[in-house]
Amino acid sequence: MQFHLTKSGNQNNHPKWLITILLSWGTFVFALFFATLIGSIARQAGASKLLQQGIQSGLVTLITVPLLYFFLKRTSSRPFCSIGLSGWRQAVLKAIMGAMYVIILSGSGFTIAHLLGWVKITQFHFSIHLVTVLLLNMIIAFFYEAFPEELTFRGAVYYALNRRFNCFMALLLQPILFVLAPIAVSGLQYIAGIESPAITLDYIVLLLSFGFILQLLRIVTGSLWTSIAFHLVFLENSRFFVLQGEERFITYEEIVPGTGALFVIFFMLLIVGTLLLIPVAITRRNAIQWFKNKKDTQDV
Repeated sequence: MQFHLTKSGNQNNHPKWLITILLSWGTFVFALFFATLIGSIARQAGASKLLQQGIQSGLVTLITVPLLYFFLKRTSSRPFCSIGLSGWRQAVLKAIMGAMYVIILSGSGFTIAHLLGWVKITQFHFSIHLVTVLLLNMIIAFFYEAFPEELTFRGAVYYALNRRFNCFMALLLQPILFVLAPIAVSGLQYIAGIESPAITLDYIVLLLSFGFILQLLRIVTGSLWTSIAFHLVFLENSRFFVLQGEERFITYEEIVPGTGALFVIFFMLLIVGTLLLIPVAITRRNAIQWFKNKKDTQDV
């Protein structure tokens, strides 16, 4: 069975792009739900939090990656290359670009907030234990969130959308499907009797903005590794620098409440980060071809 679009006369076989999206989206939703279900069982059996997280991250990646490869194999002779997973030499450079973008924007946010008197950094923390926790969290976040989510949404889902719609429309539609995934998982968890965080309006707006900038990075740089690295470093920066959790590298006082989460994470990283990418996207408009959809005979 072939999932790519074929033309016969003036008729398009439209359902196949939709099937690709549903299979990719459904795979991730199932993987995330199944992982949380098994993780919940492991926790009830007395497993440590780290072991539970390790099991969940492993399951999500082990389910999504081979199935997405299988789906993409029907649409391209180079399944992962077609969605932006370039070779390792290019991958390293693109990943560094994505990581540095988060670091520069976040650092600028803290600097601006400090100069304006909104925050006051009171203490820096550094220890082998803290570095170890960060590295372990990075590994779990990569396999549980950054890699499978980017492969699914900024990769396979966007690839299928761009087969049916132009690049600009695919960019707008992808974040919506991204938001619908945790909503669906939350519903499945409710049915299964598993406790899950509430889906709030703030969370939806954050996910829409996050999904948009990640897709824009993928389009502008031509590599999925850029969005993977941005995603991963964004999570670690939020957890260990901006949000004041038990384990963190800096402690600061908010003279203006909400400066950390609202200004640094949402405004600087997502809003300013997106605005800075727009001139680059305009400059590369000939290469990106915003208002043309990809033809079936081409690889993205």
